[in-house]
Order: sequence, then structure tokens, then C-alpha cells
Amino acid sequence: MKKSLLAVILAVAMVAPVFAQKGDMSINGKLGLGVSNNLNYHANGHHGLPDGLSQGYDMEMPISIGAEFFYGLMDMLSVGAGINYNFGSDTKANMEGSKLEAKTVNFYLAVKPEAKIESDIFTSLYLIGQIGGSSITAESDGRSETADMGIYLGFGAGTIIKDCVIVELLISSANGSLSINGKTSDLQYTATTINVGYKFAL
Repeated sequence: MKKSLLAVILAVAMVAPVFAQKGDMSINGKLGLGVSNNLNYHANGHHGLPDGLSQGYDMEMPISIGAEFFYGLMDMLSVGAGINYNFGSDTKANMEGSKLEAKTVNFYLAVKPEAKIESDIFTSLYLIGQIGGSSITAESDGRSETADMGIYLGFGAGTIIKDCVIVELLISSANGSLSINGKTSDLQYTATTINVGYKFAL
């Protein structure tokens, strides 16, 4: 699945110049702050946890960075691709009383319906939908484990100020699985993030 997703994103990047004469293109750079993040762990009989046990952890507020490419199919609709990296964030507590750190890398394709606004400040309002793949890395007591790539989903809304400043609220879910000694456990990292960024028109 990882190779397929990377192939699609690479294909989008390669054909983008072909559409340069047909629609608006932009690259967005974003800096995010997670305001409500959670790591959910569903064990399947290892790490001393019984089969089927689920454990949830509230995360400290993480910082994230991201980059996106968008191509305007029409005035009110753009499609694109992006990558997002959530820096390591500690759990507030876990059942052993020690800290667990988690970070994610997300690759995605995106669709963005947009409504233009006649205003001296706000250029437009938009919705955002994202689908792709995610990689979750968890570290505890010096031991680091990276989950197999899983599905990433994101949706939210935002606004563009002065045709260049981006402010948006995004809710996302990154999923993965760990395979240890023949046992598989599922990880899910959910995040509510406030992003601020800059739109570079091409």
C-alpha cells in the first residue's frame, strides 16, 4: 500500500506542469498546533496485555509541519497532494505511569471546495478532505517501534486572508499496525489541529 500511495503522489507531481496553462496552482506551507490529540492502542495478545484490550492515551499538544500542492480544476474546486509530519508528543500518562511518545508522517491526496469572498481581508472560505497513508512511530523507555503504513483521513475547514495567509482547523485520523512475535496490534492517532500557513502562487 505504501508503494502505491507514493506512486500516485509522484504521478501527480510529475504531471502538474502539464496543467500549468489550464488552472491556478499553488504550494502551501503549514505550521500546526495539536489542540486535542489521542493515541489508541488495541492489543492482540502481547506486551503482557490480554487479547482485545484497548488502551487510550491523551497526548500533549504537538507541533506539526506540512507542505501541499494544489491545482485549480475550476474557480470553486482544487485538487492536490501533501505531506504532514507530527513531531513527537508525550502521553500525559499511561497505565504504568511512564511516558509514551508518538509521532506520525502522513501522505495524502486532497480535495478543496472553495467559496470566494468579496472582502478587504478574507479572500475565501474552504472545506478540505484528505485521504492517504500514515506511518506511526511510538517510543517508550528507549524502545522505538514503527507501525506498518495504514489509512490516513482528514477533514476540516479554513480561510485564506489577503490571498496568501492560511488559517484552518483540521480533524485527522492516522492508522497503523504493529507486528511483534506473530501478534498484530492496531494503532490509531487522532488529532484536532489548528494550522497557520502561507500560500505560494505558481
